[in-house]
Amino acid sequence: MRPGHFSAAAVLVLAACGTRVDVPAPEADVPSRPLPQPPPSVIHLPVTLEVGAVVRKVERLVPRRQSREDEWHSLGRVPVLGTLYVKEMWERDPLEVSIAGDRVDVSTRVRYRARIAERACAPVVGCRWVQLAWCGQEGPMPSLRVGLRTRVDWKRDWRIEPRTSARPVEVGERCRLTRARVDVTDRVRSAVQGLLDSIAPQVNAEVRRAVALRPRIEDVWNTLQEPIPAGKGVYLLFRPESVAVARPSVRGTRLSTTVAVTTRPRVVVGERPPADSVPLPNFSPAVRREGGFQVTLVAELPYEAANRLLGEALVGKEYAFRGRRVRVREVHLYPVGDRLALRVKVGGDARGTLYFVGTPRFDPAGQTVTVPDLDFSVETRSVLGRTAAWLLQERLRDQVRGAARFAVGSRVVEIRDDVNTAMNRDLGRSVRLSGRVESLHPLGVAVTRRGIAALVEAEGEARVDIRIR
Repeated sequence: MRPGHFSAAAVLVLAACGTRVDVPAPEADVPSRPLPQPPPSVIHLPVTLEVGAVVRKVERLVPRRQSREDEWHSLGRVPVLGTLYVKEMWERDPLEVSIAGDRVDVSTRVRYRARIAERACAPVVGCRWVQLAWCGQEGPMPSLRVGLRTRVDWKRDWRIEPRTSARPVEVGERCRLTRARVDVTDRVRSAVQGLLDSIAPQVNAEVRRAVALRPRIEDVWNTLQEPIPAGKGVYLLFRPESVAVARPSVRGTRLSTTVAVTTRPRVVVGERPPADSVPLPNFSPAVRREGGFQVTLVAELPYEAANRLLGEALVGKEYAFRGRRVRVREVHLYPVGDRLALRVKVGGDARGTLYFVGTPRFDPAGQTVTVPDLDFSVETRSVLGRTAAWLLQERLRDQVRGAARFAVGSRVVEIRDDVNTAMNRDLGRSVRLSGRVESLHPLGVAVTRRGIAALVEAEGEARVDIRIR
């Protein structure tokens, strides 16, 4: 064969093999932005503290009656009259409790009677008792009301400082034995009040135990830091941040308050995340009523699944441009910072690899993730401009762009249902979490190392009920 004929054949062979396209990959070391932080959510914990139990315990500490009527007891010397003696008794009604603001009052009505006498002695006759005065022996006994007043001060570090002191005495008809110069009312008041004062430290201890918020809230706080299984491979994290306590309200012997825990919930898809270990912080005295429950739902499409869908739409397709043909042999989607890169291997009249780059967007109407600006990478345009400009066709770009469309609506609904299930359960023997996602709002799309994440904000209400046993 002559040299000229050989050169022509070589050109034909090379043409049959197609133009070699060597396009460098887009820069891959661009850091991606972290997922956006969800807005703060408020979980309300209604807490009811039963103070009546304090009264039942104090009731056992205070005698119901005291009688010294079996014999005469010395009152001491009284001017002019000399030494006087008394027989007396008192009895009380059951203790009563009332609450007003930060004040707990324990009181009782006391009834009493007394006799006053002197001992008269004479030669030959001897000694005898001479009654000088009495009260409460006939008809209703005189009475008075005594008690204790405890003020409860909740410190922001959860310490409780009850301060118990005597209540002002309410006296009905006084029992003054004028002839004997004795005020029986003051004697009874001092005796009963002395008993009440002696048990004030125990009252403080019982009040402190009855209205202790920290152990109850701490249990809930620690529980809210545990991942809650919401479905297969789906976990709800509350991530509590701060606590507020409302001013207590009162109904009967029940003291009620609302504890508001501010959280930043998120849904984790994948392996079970570790629990948080943030200690219970000091509380704020004001409760946020607004905010509700908000959580970012992440409907993540792994790259493996996205590549399978792209392969079904593109691999094997052949495109003709100005008499030349190119066939898609392989596609691979991967992250480049906050954008997506699509590597497309082609054969035919052009052999090699092309790259497309774009930013994913969430389409709320179709509940899909698209890449509306997916286009040839800068590197691809540069190489094709020198070697295969005929490939820089909008039709090829549009075909690739149209294939990069991923439905995530069913996954969003599935995760929402999982969250609703997770938000209605017992968190312990005496703690019940209840709530519901009521609306969904698209936030956007995030590119992660594992896949494409459609972000949807779920809004609703959540509360935790503590059952006191």
